[in-house]
Amino acid sequence: MNYKIFQGFLIVVLLLLSSTQIIAQQKISLYNSSQDCDLNKKDRIDERDGSTYIYEVEYPEIWYFPAINKDDNKPAVLVIPGGGYVFLSITNEGISIAKWLNELGIDAFMLKHRLPNNYDGICKQNVAYSDVSKAFELIRANSKEWDIDPNNVGVIGFSAGGHLASSISTKGSKGIDKPDFAILVYPVITMGIDKQTWTFSSLFGDNPDESIIQNYSNDLIVNQETPPTILIHSNNDEGTPPENSISYYSALRKNNVPASIHIWEDGGHGYGLAKGRGTIESWTKIVKEWMILRGVIN
Repeated sequence: MNYKIFQGFLIVVLLLLSSTQIIAQQKISLYNSSQDCDLNKKDRIDERDGSTYIYEVEYPEIWYFPAINKDDNKPAVLVIPGGGYVFLSITNEGISIAKWLNELGIDAFMLKHRLPNNYDGICKQNVAYSDVSKAFELIRANSKEWDIDPNNVGVIGFSAGGHLASSISTKGSKGIDKPDFAILVYPVITMGIDKQTWTFSSLFGDNPDESIIQNYSNDLIVNQETPPTILIHSNNDEGTPPENSISYYSALRKNNVPASIHIWEDGGHGYGLAKGRGTIESWTKIVKEWMILRGVIN
């Protein structure tokens, strides 16, 4: 091959690869302007050990990962990373999860939401919930453009992200900002004042009013409009004990909501896709089978 022809061919290939990477991740702002709670906020990002962690968010966004092999009008899932409402575990519980969903033919949106730990007063409880609510509204509003079924939009949340996912599942409005199905992986659910965690402290601060706390114990808010849910947990999770998932599952059963729960003996906490973490690695297979059962995917 002539060198100049080869050089031209290489440039075309590189351009195509570049455009594919751009298509694979679009960052979409949730709001057109700064919100009331935001003063002097900026993005604080920590890169370590090959992973990205976000500790403060200036502009809330959804990062859109469209599936290459999806059919028209297919499902979408909002991905909510964990981090105790102190940070967002972007690589382990965000981007890697979005790419796994893409392999199943599901469009994924990773939520970069504001973190309650950076706020005071009522803003602590409002910022993350406002962002997840807006994200669902935005996805459904653009569902025709993105070839997404607006009645097949789910959520997957990890740890504190599981708390936020269960919050919108129980408090959202059907067809607007409530997910159609939920996948909760080692979620924080119960906000017992005697069981304070990172999530608890970030959301309420010091000496919170117990009546406020009850409104964020999502096992107490489940009703018949809560979407079908699968819960994934480990028996040896010391950070967020499996009782969190058990209590939510019990509430779903009491309200006749289709539900599934799987608790492995191993895994601990914060494992994301759980590659090389023992038998817990099979959780993605279990969730795929559940989504087929529920008719989310074929």
